[in-house]
Amino acid sequence: MVKIFSVLFILFASLSVFAQTDSIKAKSAEEDDLLADDPAFKTQVTSLLPEGMGPLKQFLWSEHGVMRKMSFFELTPEKREREILIRRRMLQTHQALGMAAVGTMLISSISGQMLINKSHSSSPTAGEDMLTLKSVHDAAVTTTMIAYGTTFLLQFLAPPPVIIRKNKGWSNMKAHKTLAYLHFTGMVATPIIGRMIYGSSSLENGKSDDLKKFHQISGYITTGLYTGAMVVMKF
Repeated sequence: MVKIFSVLFILFASLSVFAQTDSIKAKSAEEDDLLADDPAFKTQVTSLLPEGMGPLKQFLWSEHGVMRKMSFFELTPEKREREILIRRRMLQTHQALGMAAVGTMLISSISGQMLINKSHSSSPTAGEDMLTLKSVHDAAVTTTMIAYGTTFLLQFLAPPPVIIRKNKGWSNMKAHKTLAYLHFTGMVATPIIGRMIYGSSSLENGKSDDLKKFHQISGYITTGLYTGAMVVMKF
């Protein structure tokens, strides 16, 4: 069963990468294209960095940022152009892995629900089925955490764009970021609750069933929020 899950995940991730290639290229070109005739770009070419970088980007990528300590990311026009290409590839991978993580989250939720259902079953094979489902669930959760963490790091560590556009009012990007704060909270809380289910104090005090319910609800909400964050970027 675990082998089947692994094959399905690899297939899903591959399809996600190919399905997104065209739309990602269009968005990347719009955001980071090095257009020499762009007036906004010309006004910033002397500094090489965009105005309005947040504290974290400043810490990493400002003129005296941490990444500038490496000669590979020295702040020069030639290396800055290379940075933009690196950024583009990182954001492409960010989106592809994000879509793959949606699939593994769904597998985690479904296998978790089946595991709960089997725990109340009187079938003679229930115990064996639960072991199989738990293996699938654990593999799906581990894969999700790896994909989610890598997706976050790709966005977090990506070099800054040529220009930071400030959109007034509500936008898809603002919705994406708002949902990101929410699903990040769920991604932290859900596995912690899952660990607590089988803790000695929970089993002794009979709180295991209550924690399973919280874990289940938290997992569904987090999956919904994360899926929503990916969907809003497609429209």
